[in-house]
Amino acid sequence: MALEKLRHRPDLKNKLTAELAPGERILFVAQPDWRADIGMMAVIFVFALYFTGIALAFCVLSGLSLFGITPITTSEKPEGAGMALFFFLFSLPFVAVGFGMLAIPFIGIRKARNTAHAVTDARLINVYVGKDEATESYKLDAVNFITRKIKKNGTGTLSIGYGVGRDSDGDPRPLTTEWTGIPDAMRAEAIIREQAKWVR
Repeated sequence: MALEKLRHRPDLKNKLTAELAPGERILFVAQPDWRADIGMMAVIFVFALYFTGIALAFCVLSGLSLFGITPITTSEKPEGAGMALFFFLFSLPFVAVGFGMLAIPFIGIRKARNTAHAVTDARLINVYVGKDEATESYKLDAVNFITRKIKKNGTGTLSIGYGVGRDSDGDPRPLTTEWTGIPDAMRAEAIIREQAKWVR
C-alpha cells in the first residue's frame, strides 16, 4: 500500500488521508529527499558564511567606532559619531541578509522532512505539516507536461505543468509544481502519465 511509505510520519499520513475524497485511491506517495540538493545547499551555506563574516566585521568595527573604542579615521583624523552611526546602521541590513542566507539550507531540510507528494486516481496532492502546514491539489486532467531530471540512484526532480498563467508583463508562462528529490522519480512520472492519459 502506497501509504506505508509514511508509516514513520503519522502526521503526514493523517493529513494526506484527510484530503482524500470518498473512493479516491492513492497510487504513489513519497517524501522529498533533502540530500538531493545537498550540493546547492553547501554552496549557499559557504557563500553565506563569507558574506555574513564580512557584514559582521563591518558592523562590529562601525559599532566600536560609534562608542569611541576604535574610531574610524580618514586622512588620519577620526570621523564624527554621525558617520560611525551611518556605517553601523548601513551594515545592519547586510548582517540580517547574511543570517537569512545561512538559514536557507536548514529551512529547506525542514520543509522537505515535512512534505509529502502523492498521485491519486484523480489528482496530484502536495501536503505540508509543521510551520509550513498547507495543501496543494491539481487535477490530473489539467496536467499538460512533465520534465524530469534524474540521478543514478533513481532520485529525481519532476516539474509538472498544470496550466498557463500570466507574468507581470502579461506574457503567458507555464504553471508548474516542483517535486524535488523524489525517490523512484521515473515510476512517479509513469504513473502520472498513465493517469493523465494525454500528457506528453
